[in-house]
Amino acid sequence: MPREERVQTKLAMTMAEDRQADFGTFLRQAREQRGLTLQELAVTTKISARVLESLERNDPSKLPGGIFSRSFVRAYAREVGLDPDATVARFVAAFPDESGADEMPSTTRAVEAESFEQRRRIVRVAARLLGVGLIVAFLVFIYYTRVRPGSAGPGPAQAPAATVPSTPPTVVPPPAQPAAAVVPAADPSAEAAGSGASQMPAASAAPTSVSAPGDAAADAVPGPPAAAAPLVVVLSFSEPCWVSVSVDGTRAPSRTAAAGERLEFAVQRSITMTVGNAGAVSVLLNGKAGRPLGAAGQVVTTTVAASSYENLLR
Repeated sequence: MPREERVQTKLAMTMAEDRQADFGTFLRQAREQRGLTLQELAVTTKISARVLESLERNDPSKLPGGIFSRSFVRAYAREVGLDPDATVARFVAAFPDESGADEMPSTTRAVEAESFEQRRRIVRVAARLLGVGLIVAFLVFIYYTRVRPGSAGPGPAQAPAATVPSTPPTVVPPPAQPAAAVVPAADPSAEAAGSGASQMPAASAAPTSVSAPGDAAADAVPGPPAAAAPLVVVLSFSEPCWVSVSVDGTRAPSRTAAAGERLEFAVQRSITMTVGNAGAVSVLLNGKAGRPLGAAGQVVTTTVAASSYENLLR
């Protein structure tokens, strides 16, 4: 080979090496001006730090080649603030063999590269939406399996100002409503024959009378029973309400009173009432209206002493 041709060949190789060196340095300087590390750039571009480092070392052999290599360069340029098209053109000029410059017309290459980037963005957005959807579904599942069951209906746990009963309430379906349970008047002959029975205490935790909704007898305030208890308490319910009553230390079974129902209790010493909907309960103390027990939906526990029940009158 003539000496002149050898000189030209060596000069062309030197110029190619200079272009390659300029390209890698060009990328690295742009990244450093942005204050980014290779690891941070790898996170934002979704390209491994090893591939990015090979670009800065002017070693495109780690890239997949062709349009994919140009897409990597385009993503790198976009994140460091360079013009993506100008940077890709510079990459093709520096590495024509690795960049696939002769694979297709320039317009087609640009369109396909943009399409590839768009698909990457779509996949990235879809992955984020899927992650958010899974988190929302998990929170909904937790709400309906752990939180929601505990918030159904009023209960002792929902009333911070109320006293919690010592035993959990047992909700019993309301029994068939009788017409009325009437306490018969005392018979003198029966009183003489049953003088021993008069020694039994008159107070009981069970109500002495229960009136069904709409019963005519419910309109009249019942008087004290035959045992002449010092205090007669009548509870009237405008709405269904859970109730638990303890009279003179004897607790009656907890139950749910129906709307319109009336319960009467003969009290010797004291009565303790726990209601699940205080706003639905009206109280009569020896035929006189008592103060409201509380607001609607509030769980309230009230104790009334037979010797000082006047303090609770209106």
